[in-house]
Amino acid sequence: MIELLIVAGLVLIPLFLAIPILGKYLDMRAAAVQTARYAAWERTVWYGGAAASSLGWFGVNRQWQANAKTDDQIRREVGVRELSETGPTDAFTSNDRSAGDFSGGSKALWQDRNGQQMLADYDDLQDSVANKRAPGTLNLILDPIANFASTLGPFTLEMNGEYGATVTMKVRDIDYDNFLTTSSTSSFSETNVLLANGWSANGPDDSSKTSVKQQTKGLVPFSIFTATIAGVPVMDYIQTAVSVFLPEVSKLELGKIEPDNVPADRLK
Repeated sequence: MIELLIVAGLVLIPLFLAIPILGKYLDMRAAAVQTARYAAWERTVWYGGAAASSLGWFGVNRQWQANAKTDDQIRREVGVRELSETGPTDAFTSNDRSAGDFSGGSKALWQDRNGQQMLADYDDLQDSVANKRAPGTLNLILDPIANFASTLGPFTLEMNGEYGATVTMKVRDIDYDNFLTTSSTSSFSETNVLLANGWSANGPDDSSKTSVKQQTKGLVPFSIFTATIAGVPVMDYIQTAVSVFLPEVSKLELGKIEPDNVPADRLK
């Protein structure tokens, strides 16, 4: 009985009391992994502007223009969507990027027995605006070709395809005397890296962004005739004149750039 009391008092009882706290720390670390994944993914679809790489020689500077998010906006979304206490009726909105750190407070699970929050804070994202070239010999070969094409015409291609984000969550230490949390001196830091091609989700025809059509115009020489006169494309006038001698020319769609279209009935 004495041995049992010694083992129970020094090992079993402290371990029994510590298991819930340790489980909560593990859940917080899992959340750090998810937030890093979220931040890295957001960079693949919200990317461009000054963060994008520059293409072109001899003073030509072409960059991928898209709807980009700042580090602070992604940080706020992480707080609302990944670290906050949410219910089944809560919905994600574009306002999350300007919200406070937490919506409805941090997760209720992350509290000690005294009701004190175990999550102290989470740092700003580090290196989320990745500007790194994707690994591989092919990229080294394509780089001068892309620069040459951008120098000749309006061709833009994001050559840096490595997107990464590091999220650091500050957590409170365990007070081993009372098994409650104390001041924050430790943290969980997780990094996630994705290889992707950033793209513009603002529509294929947006002239102010690096849309699909704007990107490929430089590779379609006849696209320079897509300008209109009295609402009629210049190419139509040219084809009409040439088709008098070569009727088959009227069947051609010179300079046409048709990005992938989704049928209307699939958008409902």
